[in-house]
Amino acid sequence: MSKIKLILSLFILYLLILLPKTAFAESFQDGVKAYNSGNYQYAENCFRTAFQSDKNNDFIKYYLAITLVQNKKIADAKILYKNLIETSSNQEVINLSKKGLKLLAESSGSSSKVTKAILNVNTMGNVLIINNVNINDTAKTSFIFDTGASFTTISTEFANKLGISTTNAPSLKIMTGSGYINAPKIMIKKIEINGLTAYNTEALVADLPMHTSGSAGTPAGLLGLSFMKDFKVTVDRSNNQIILEKN
Repeated sequence: MSKIKLILSLFILYLLILLPKTAFAESFQDGVKAYNSGNYQYAENCFRTAFQSDKNNDFIKYYLAITLVQNKKIADAKILYKNLIETSSNQEVINLSKKGLKLLAESSGSSSKVTKAILNVNTMGNVLIINNVNINDTAKTSFIFDTGASFTTISTEFANKLGISTTNAPSLKIMTGSGYINAPKIMIKKIEINGLTAYNTEALVADLPMHTSGSAGTPAGLLGLSFMKDFKVTVDRSNNQIILEKN
């Protein structure tokens, strides 16, 4: 048995010991069986179900990534590999993910990181809307770009969709159209737009009028100065573009 297969076998044993007897655990077990038998499409469905129940489980994310590779969904697999390399605390998972990226002929080093992005934006009056904002490698949606807002904000529904808990989060008093509210302050691990990435962005969870679930192309929140602080920002309204450059 190869070293990689041995590590994966230990991962499976570890998970089966820890996971409760739930549909989530059954989905993972069914996914492993399907993967080992070569039924990769069914395996992907099972791992996605397990992932939706525990989005912070690195082992499940890794199994989903290698299954995506088998299903020729290379771009999605790369996103998961990169997320594991950047956020996992398990060195074996990190090493396996780096090997996965290398096999996909893409280096996980920092030399290819994007430092500038030119964003084509939609407008509604004076409001600028950026599409395809990748949040925590979990959801892609639209955001309002607001240079006058101190904080990035997202709705409660979108926070739940991302698996972000506001339990025990500190709160900040902010003014809305309906008066003052106490908004939980959380940390968004990763915001990526056109390959340009900001890490550990402070954000508020607040149900403001412009916020939605982030579905069907509607804005899930706004990007404020807590996101922009790492960039030089140029707004070109004549061409409906925003240029972001790393400081």
